[in-house]
Order: sequence, then C-alpha cells, then structure tokens
Amino acid sequence: MMRIGEKLGRYFSLVSLSSVLLITVLSNIGMNVFFTTYLRSSQESDDQAIAEYTRELLTEEGSLDEQDLMSIEHYAFTMKAEVILENEEKEVILSTREPIEDMGNSKDTQNYMDPEKFSYREYTYGKDRTMYIGRSKSVFSASPDRKFLLTINFIYLLSAVISLIIGMLLRNRIKGIFLRPIYAIQDNARRIEEGEYQLVENVNTDTVELDELAGSIKKMALRLQNQEILRRRLTADIAHELRTPLSTVNSHLEAFIDGVWEPTPERLVLLQDEIRRLTSLIRDLGDLSYMESGEIRLAMSKVNLTELITNIMDGFEPLFLSDGKILLDDLAKDVFVYGDSDRLNQVLVNILSNALKYTDEGDSVEVVLREKKKTAEIIIKDNGIGIEKKDIPYVFERFYRSDLSRNRSTGGKGIGLTITRSLVEAHQGTIEVESESGKGTTMTIILPLYTAPE
Repeated sequence: MMRIGEKLGRYFSLVSLSSVLLITVLSNIGMNVFFTTYLRSSQESDDQAIAEYTRELLTEEGSLDEQDLMSIEHYAFTMKAEVILENEEKEVILSTREPIEDMGNSKDTQNYMDPEKFSYREYTYGKDRTMYIGRSKSVFSASPDRKFLLTINFIYLLSAVISLIIGMLLRNRIKGIFLRPIYAIQDNARRIEEGEYQLVENVNTDTVELDELAGSIKKMALRLQNQEILRRRLTADIAHELRTPLSTVNSHLEAFIDGVWEPTPERLVLLQDEIRRLTSLIRDLGDLSYMESGEIRLAMSKVNLTELITNIMDGFEPLFLSDGKILLDDLAKDVFVYGDSDRLNQVLVNILSNALKYTDEGDSVEVVLREKKKTAEIIIKDNGIGIEKKDIPYVFERFYRSDLSRNRSTGGKGIGLTITRSLVEAHQGTIEVESESGKGTTMTIILPLYTAPE
C-alpha cells in the first residue's frame, strides 16, 4: 500500500521525464530528417557553385593554371568540400585529398576517392573534362555541426533536470492544494465511524467532485445523527409502551396474591384490556417490520377511489358529530386507481383518525379527491392543533410523537403514520405533510391512476 501523495509524486515525475524524453527523441529525429535534408540541399547548392566557379575560370582563360587550381582548392575549402578535377585524358590535375595508396605518378581518379566516408557528385566543366565533389556521408561530421547537435542534446538534458526539480517542488504544492480536502474528508469519515457526528466539519475546496463528496459526507453525518436520536427515542418509547401495561398487570397480580384485592370481573377486565394493548402493540410492530421489509403483498385490482372514500367518511361521520366536529368532502366522480382496497382503506382510516383526534370541537376536516395529470390526489385538511415545524420531518418515523408526554388521550403508539407511508409507497405513490402549529395540518396522498391493460 502506498499513500496517495507518494503516488502523485511518482506519477508527476514519470510524466515529466516521459515528456522530456519524448521531446528529445522527436527533436533528434526531426534534426536527422529535416535538418539533414536541409544540409544536403545546401551542400548541393554549394557544389553547383564550385562547379560554376570552375567553369568560369576555364571559360576566361581556356585552361587552368596553377593559380586557378589554387583558387578552386581554396574555394572548395571554404565550402568544406573535397574536389577532384580531371583533364581531357582523365588524369587528375587537382585533388584536395592525398591519394589513398602511393602509386608513384598515378593520376587515377579512384586512387583519390574514399567511397566509404564520402559520397561524390559528378559535374562537367569544359569539353570532356570531369570534376568530382565529395561530401561526408554524415552531415554531422563537421565540428560545428557536431557541436550544434551536442549543444541541443545538452539543452534537453538540462531541461529534464530542471523539469524534475520543478516537479518535485510542484508535488508538494499539489499535495497541499489537492490532498488537503481529501485528508479533511478522511477525518470526517473517521469521526462518523467513531460516532462523533457533531464534530464533522465543512471542507473548503474548489474541486467539484471533492466538494460534492464532502457535502455528501456532511449530509450523511447529519442523517446518521438524526437516526441515532430517533433510535434512542424509539428505545425509550418502546420501553414506555411496554412498561405501562406490564406495571398495571403486575400491580394487580401482586394485590391479588397478597389478598389486598379480590379478583373481581371488573378488575380482570382491566387486566385483559392491558394484555390486549400489549398484543396490539406487538402485532403493529410485526406489521411495521413486514411493511418496511419491502415484501408487502397486495391484492391488486381496479378500485373506485371515490366510492371507497365515501364509505369511509360515512363510517366516520357519527364520530365527528358526537365530538361536535364537521366532516366535509369535495370528491371527483369515478376516480379509479390500481391497488389493494383493504390497504387503501387502512391508509385513509389512519389519517382521518388522526385528523379527528387533533381537531378541536367546532372545527372541521375536509377531504378532497381530484385527478391531476395521470394521478389521483387525495387531500385531507384539518384546522386543528397542527405540528411544530421542527417535528414535520419526523412525523413518519417509528414511535415519533411531538408530545413527549406520550399521553394516550392525544396519541396512539406512534407507528400509524409509519405504516401509512409504507402502504402508500407500496402502491407506487407518495404522501406529504404540510402543517403549522395552531393552524392545522394537510396530508396529501398521490396515487397513479388506473390504466386499462392493452
């Protein structure tokens, strides 16, 4: 395993070296191809100039004397060329090179040529006279050319060294800019791992991906912190829900055993009610666990939502009248959805029961049903006590109640809305809540409309 800073340093150095090496190789290839072509072309122009100069000397005097030959030799020297001149008898009259072999007075042209090191161009000057101009096969054989090539490669080598130095300096700079937010995110993840959600800090970075990652970590910490609070509250709520009936049953049984009370039918009925309450709580917990597992089985069919809501409201109307409350409706006709009528009935009964419970005497509850695009929208609105703003995000959480006193006259077990949400989502729908303390609550359920199979 290697730290990311070390990896970045290695990759940065590798990229720098590879870049310089690539530039060096391509530049040398370029010089050998393009510069060689340029030099060859320049040498050919110089050779033609030597040939033309020789022709001019021959034209003016008709022959070449010692002075002319010296001039040609000097001119060839300035052009860095080897020159061999033949007369009409094909004898060498001038050569800027010594003969290869000592053959006395031999004037054979081949004795003055070195084809392994030089390439020769042939020109004519005068009638039946030939001259050969030789050039080194290596364009960098000349000292200035070699120095030029060595200088260029030295510059590349120096560039590689400078690039490495700059790379080492920039590596620390990059680590500071790029890795600092990563280390901060790592610290935040470690705090989350240790359960210190409140210590998660904001991470400042101008990198989009890192900023999004830091934001996700922050949101996850807040969510986990809220879940931790809810978990502790859930534990306390379940303990309270179990403690009250069990304490009642235990105190009555102790009184019966000690002979303080007689087991009268009235007292036995009270014990039965407490046991029934425990049984109901356990059943609801089982239903909640089943529904939240994502394996809810629904008896799906075409459901007339208008008729379903009408029947439910008919059943609730006597309860509203007995409490001095008003139940209003505004239902669109023949709105059909594809769902489980029993489960949808359970959803609406849960919400209407809450609306009835939390609406004051003389106030009203209104149920609205309408079609909106390809959905059915059910709105249940009351003007009761409402919900505190801080409690709205948690109304669908298990055992969550804004009244921490858990008074049974104002609240049930605290899992009705959790079950309601699970059932709505099982129908591919959504449920939302809007509320303001002292001004009432609005529950909105959106379900997909029924579509006939093709």
